[in-house]
Amino acid sequence: MRNQFTTYVCSTVLVLCYGCASYPVNPPLEKVDENAGYRMVNRTLGEKNSDDLFVVLSLSGGGTRAAALDYGVLEYMDRIQFGADNRSLLDEVDIISSSSGSSLPTAYYGLFGQQAFLDDFVDDVLYQQVETALKRRILNPAQWPRLASGKFSRGDLVAEYFDKHIFEGRTFADMQQQRPVIMLNATDMGIGAQFSFIQGYFDLICSDLSHVPVARAVTASMAFTPAFTPITLKNYNDGRCGYNKPEWVQAALDAGVKADPLVHAAAVDVMSYEAIDKRPYIHLLDSGVSDNMGVRAPQLAFKVTDQFDQVMDGTIEKLVIIMVDAKPKSYFKGDLKAKPPNAFTSIKTSASRPLANYSSETVNLIERNVSDRREKLFELRHTKTTCNDHARTLCEQLEMDEACNEKAFASCVSMFGAGLDDPPRAYDIYLIHVSFRSIDDKARRESFQSIPTKLELPKDQIDRLIEVAPELIHDDPGFHHLLRDLEARIRD
Repeated sequence: MRNQFTTYVCSTVLVLCYGCASYPVNPPLEKVDENAGYRMVNRTLGEKNSDDLFVVLSLSGGGTRAAALDYGVLEYMDRIQFGADNRSLLDEVDIISSSSGSSLPTAYYGLFGQQAFLDDFVDDVLYQQVETALKRRILNPAQWPRLASGKFSRGDLVAEYFDKHIFEGRTFADMQQQRPVIMLNATDMGIGAQFSFIQGYFDLICSDLSHVPVARAVTASMAFTPAFTPITLKNYNDGRCGYNKPEWVQAALDAGVKADPLVHAAAVDVMSYEAIDKRPYIHLLDSGVSDNMGVRAPQLAFKVTDQFDQVMDGTIEKLVIIMVDAKPKSYFKGDLKAKPPNAFTSIKTSASRPLANYSSETVNLIERNVSDRREKLFELRHTKTTCNDHARTLCEQLEMDEACNEKAFASCVSMFGAGLDDPPRAYDIYLIHVSFRSIDDKARRESFQSIPTKLELPKDQIDRLIEVAPELIHDDPGFHHLLRDLEARIRD
């Protein structure tokens, strides 16, 4: 009887303690400082990273399939060398932007650095039975009281596992000081827009990112329904941190949606965080809902010039955008039967298959933007050259002085809407799309595309994904143009 009573008391205490369980609340920010926190401006250049070559890596979602392909791409980039100092293309990476499962390698790289990533990531993460461990943790009855607390969810349980077993309790304050800047992306469930774990976004909610565990950002990026639950952030934007909306936000709102739909939509999203009475909490889930390619965050940053000044100040000579697309493709097994799929299958399918199509649209959007940028810059320079030739010829015929040249030139460019300011410095753009679609052999291509989106895969599949990466890169014409222009060589 006594033993039963003791067991009852201990169980009650355990339930009460777990019933008080709560997710780690993101801390408030005392004052916005645009020169502090985890921002691009605070990432220094590495010894072999130059400003004239700007490299952006965008990594798609896809669980361990994506993470393994990402590793293969980054490992191969380390073998591409150029310059007198034999720096690698990986040394030159300035931004890594990730979606969903790719946030695991991205965060690992940002915390532990290039060499540790190349040496240890495969054994530390890819070969581990992560999915099995998470299932055991979630199904463990000892965790159920915590999950029943109302302030602690499966997503928080997953974040705890990542924090302990992969990221060693590290926060964004522990991120490497040198580039690349790491952009771990999630989806703000309330507005359906992308939310990135960089201080600029946390300024919007008056919160200090530096004390947020990196594991929570990775979990938010991967919080794919119905397996995971969203990660919660507290919104403190009640005026306490001296937040002022960026100039580009008001400019975009004033210009209207037709001027630039992407920037206007982002401005509207920014304004939503000021409505703290309606949005005291922000719930984040899988980034694939808003961008399964991890490319929209840097794309927006390039459009908003106060985000990355290097884009407009003439520093960049070569802009390289490498999109690693691990998108799957398989037939839906439910189509084999007339009976409608059950609720679980319907939720899972509706949440995943449209994302694969959306990632293709994102790639097409980036390709169009790059093409449009090249065309507009060419037209602008052509107009100014033509106006300059016209002004010089006219003033020579009239035997007028230099003032005539200046006036005629100004009149000409004004007529064509070109403006008097010097156009942005021309830089070469290399768009490299790494995708299973480039594999010619249908059976082999489908064997990669049919690898399931899971958090653990057999070792042989992981090795195949790593090994195929160089082949996929070489299939892109933009990669060969880059190799030629850099006079690069490939180390064995």
